[in-house]
Amino acid sequence: MPRPRIETWGGFALGFLVTPLFLLAVATALTALNEDPDQSARYGVAIATTRNLGTALDRYRGRYQHLPDPREGLAALTPEFIDVIPLDPWGHPYVYQPSGPDWADIVSYGADGRPGGDGMGADISARFGTAADRPPGFLHPLATVVIIGLAVGAALMAGRRRWCASALAGMGAFWAVMLIAIVSPGRSIIPWISFAGGLACLVGSIALLKELRYAPLVTLMSIGAAYLLLQYVVGK
Repeated sequence: MPRPRIETWGGFALGFLVTPLFLLAVATALTALNEDPDQSARYGVAIATTRNLGTALDRYRGRYQHLPDPREGLAALTPEFIDVIPLDPWGHPYVYQPSGPDWADIVSYGADGRPGGDGMGADISARFGTAADRPPGFLHPLATVVIIGLAVGAALMAGRRRWCASALAGMGAFWAVMLIAIVSPGRSIIPWISFAGGLACLVGSIALLKELRYAPLVTLMSIGAAYLLLQYVVGK
């Protein structure tokens, strides 16, 4: 296979995969750090139940285009999306934690029934697994620096290395898929902005593969806008 083709499509594949692989590595590391080898059967039940409740909550949001009112809480999920809202294995209610217009978590406070704690008393989150109802404070800035830094580095080297331009095109394609995938019908303008942002990333990627002028700058700006938009959508 000719070298230019390898650089083009190899770089594209690398760019498309680098962001999800980085996020997967972060999630795996968090799980390993928070994992307790001495978890009881009840702790395992609490983990599974928070995830099931989180799935029911996502189905509710997908159908009604909004989260349950905080005053109604998880009761809004019954009986359409889940038969009954159970207590956690220690007899405490699961805690509904909305944050922003489109994001919410469901938490068990563990064996002690209080926020925080260690071991069997650690919090269990539907979104982030065990031991926290939010990821560590440094994680979001770190992810931003790495994700945007990779795109900036590829854009700066795009004129010198063909594979860097192709990698930037792959990053743009990844963010295009992400933004277009979250589009859902509704009265809000956000789905239309998400679609437009995804389309901009896709156009930038095609322009890079076609080696058009200013394509690296356009794609880099589109990726930055896509990342910020996704943060808003998930309630950051």
